[in-house]
Amino acid sequence: MKITGIKNSSAAILLLLSAWIIAAYGQVPRPIRATGGQADPNSKPAEIAPILKRVLGVTDRTGTETAETSAAEIDLPGPIVQGTSRARMSTIRTVDFYLKDGKLIFGKLIAEDRNKVTVEQVEESTLIVGTYSKRDMDAKTLQVKTIAESKYYEDLAEYFAGRAWDFKDDPDDFIQAIRCYERARKLITGTSELDAERIKQMGDKVAQLEADRIVWEKQAQSRAKLKELEFQSQFETRFKELGEKIDASSQKIEQAVARLDKAVTDVQQNHDKLEKSLPALEQDLRRRLDVLGQEVETNRRLLDPFNAYPRRPYGYRPGY
Repeated sequence: MKITGIKNSSAAILLLLSAWIIAAYGQVPRPIRATGGQADPNSKPAEIAPILKRVLGVTDRTGTETAETSAAEIDLPGPIVQGTSRARMSTIRTVDFYLKDGKLIFGKLIAEDRNKVTVEQVEESTLIVGTYSKRDMDAKTLQVKTIAESKYYEDLAEYFAGRAWDFKDDPDDFIQAIRCYERARKLITGTSELDAERIKQMGDKVAQLEADRIVWEKQAQSRAKLKELEFQSQFETRFKELGEKIDASSQKIEQAVARLDKAVTDVQQNHDKLEKSLPALEQDLRRRLDVLGQEVETNRRLLDPFNAYPRRPYGYRPGY
């Protein structure tokens, strides 16, 4: 009887201990159980586009590490540290390269294949989309980077804001800067204090740009009025100066025409003199040739007194 009672007591103690262990295990948080290295057989991997595979992989790994850190912090004793919940960051790819003529091309990568590259780039106060053949670029300088889309538009906004106040395409610069800041604000989806501060700063910059645009409109109107008054005040002076310039140009033209007429007259006179002197020149040339022929005949007779060779005609003859 004593042995049977001991066995029954041991069985009861084992049952109570098993029930306590099962209850304690059921109260452990699920993320801590997941850190044992065994994956859930019902979970499916996220589908990733091939072109964004590297970027989304980094994002997923960061999110998993954040979840594991938060789960570990729940189990730690002492004060509980609250983790920051962040949404997945939107990213884009940027590209920069040199063309073979030395021109630098950089901007947002729209599309790329083995033959060409399509880039959204800035040209003064506008955004344009250009397509470049890979035969025209230096392949060694091609660099593709991945950045946050909010950062890209924030940089664009700062570029357009920096171009304002030069009174050259300023309305477009203000509009582009405000639009890019607003788009960058919408792309920030995190809830951390840093994200909230960035959103606030961009909102302040948009408000400042809108205020600056109002001031610019007033100053542009004032500038236009001042230029109109300046033109009106200097109208008579400029008109007089223009008349003097026209008179001076007319005098120069008249002088040039007079010199040209004199040159034509001199040419005509020289031509007439040449025509009058041609007959005298011809007669003098004939006389000189006859004298030369006679001298040649005299020398021939001195050298050949017996006339061994037939006589040749000397002197001027028509056709010679």
